[in-house]
Amino acid sequence: IINCRVFAISTTVKEGWILKVSKDLLQVFRLAHNYLDPDGVILFDLNTVYKYEEILGESVIAENREEGSFIWENYYDPEEKLNEYDLTLYIKEEDGRYRRFEETHFQRAYEAEAVKGLLEKAGFQVEKMLDAETGGELRRETERLFVAARKRADG
Repeated sequence: IINCRVFAISTTVKEGWILKVSKDLLQVFRLAHNYLDPDGVILFDLNTVYKYEEILGESVIAENREEGSFIWENYYDPEEKLNEYDLTLYIKEEDGRYRRFEETHFQRAYEAEAVKGLLEKAGFQVEKMLDAETGGELRRETERLFVAARKRADG
């Protein structure tokens, strides 16, 4: 990418990518900063610590849908702030049979203030941090955080 006005990041990673706490997320922000045009914007959302600790935690979620079924086995380590989930998918094939797929995903939990600090350290000015579901102010019960930050002119 040579000229980029907006950069988006996925914080859901397979088999571990952004996992080594702050320094790796800081590196991702620094790389995004390098590729953005002056005054460019970075947009992303991420699950909150609250969601991992209070909603997902140690749980199993299963759904049966017309196109397939899944089993989601979730594990959260509050000390490491690391969420792991094993996903077993049964996807319906054209001949009516189901094919089984298995995946393991890891997600790191970050406090909103930590994310803001890392963005500022990488040369961004945080424009908005909102509850992704309501579009309103962050609350203790916010499950997903939406972030918009602008590349600082001095950054």
